[in-house]
Amino acid sequence: MILLFYATRKMIERYIDYIQYTKWYSFNTVTKYRKWLNKFECFLLERWKTTNRPEEIELTDALEFISHLMKSGLQPSSCNSNLDGVKGFLNYLREILQMDVLDPYRIKYVKEPQKSIWYYSEEQKRLIINTVDNWIWKKGITQLRNKLLTYMLLHTGLRCHEIAKIKVEEIWESLQVVGKGWKLRTVYLRPELLDMIGEYLDKRDNDSEYLFPSHNIDGGHIREWSIRNIYNKLTKKLWFHIHAHKFRHTFATDLLHLPWSNIYDVSKLMGHSRITTTQIYLGTNQESLKRLQFWLAF
Repeated sequence: MILLFYATRKMIERYIDYIQYTKWYSFNTVTKYRKWLNKFECFLLERWKTTNRPEEIELTDALEFISHLMKSGLQPSSCNSNLDGVKGFLNYLREILQMDVLDPYRIKYVKEPQKSIWYYSEEQKRLIINTVDNWIWKKGITQLRNKLLTYMLLHTGLRCHEIAKIKVEEIWESLQVVGKGWKLRTVYLRPELLDMIGEYLDKRDNDSEYLFPSHNIDGGHIREWSIRNIYNKLTKKLWFHIHAHKFRHTFATDLLHLPWSNIYDVSKLMGHSRITTTQIYLGTNQESLKRLQFWLAF
């Protein structure tokens, strides 16, 4: 059975090498794709008896794989993640290797319930800013660092791993940021942020090349878990939980509800590959909806 399945296994390994060394997917993304395709491979190994060629994968195989995932208790979003791996693999075989395999566009995603995006309200943002400005957890340079970190997360939409890797020499009126999938985008820094960065660097006694250096003996930049710990401590001073990534959701939601913004510009600032990803932030700002409704005459 293993010998019969060798051709498909070999193609999967070639695809994994392709996304890792040609597409430059991150280590975590490659690991996820490997896991998804291994799951699909195991399913096919149980289903197939005499075939060993990826060209013989049929739509019924994909549909039964979806049913298999749903019956195993996976949520629709997790099922669709597995399908991303399968569809990417089939697309690689068709477009790159020019093989006559199942068209991945024939495989439909599982319908998901509408995704809710959590963001900070205007009141919560004021409380966060006031608390950070008067933070007494640790005084001095650490307090200034935490304040700068919070303002940058709130006003740039950067992800934690992106902000952690910023180097001092890269800071100007804008930053060139490498995001998910090695996509390059430009992030602009407000004059107030630049002033805050200058004050922080003047008082910092660390000559690290990174804006937010690690305090570990090995040096380098601050780690994502360290950023999460900072906001776990901040949470104890407030009545709601602080998630660092929630600043990014807030940034996108606020931008989309500005009168002069458009979804294409916001998508570019956020580093999204597809407009549909940006669309999930539309209609989530309940305060804007309330103001809109109250425009009606009473």
